[in-house]
Amino acid sequence: MALFLVSRTDRTDYDEHDAIVVRAGDEKTALKIATNGTEERYGVFTYWDADFSGFQRDGSNLAVERLESRGPAGVILKSFRAG
Repeated sequence: MALFLVSRTDRTDYDEHDAIVVRAGDEKTALKIATNGTEERYGVFTYWDADFSGFQRDGSNLAVERLESRGPAGVILKSFRAG
């Protein structure tokens, strides 16, 4: 297992995620975790409720980068975009 940074490649708006760090076996699994969600129905309408708001279901606005586990102690990710 390794750590992966999954970050947005497009502009983020308020109350959206712009990046997450996940533990996964490979980039494909990291992307699958990042694009997870549930399909919801509201009357006749169906919509995708993403676990991470702003992340496209198909991963088209995301980049995945494997992080090195070696290095100095410190913060890996601090991402805040509140509205």
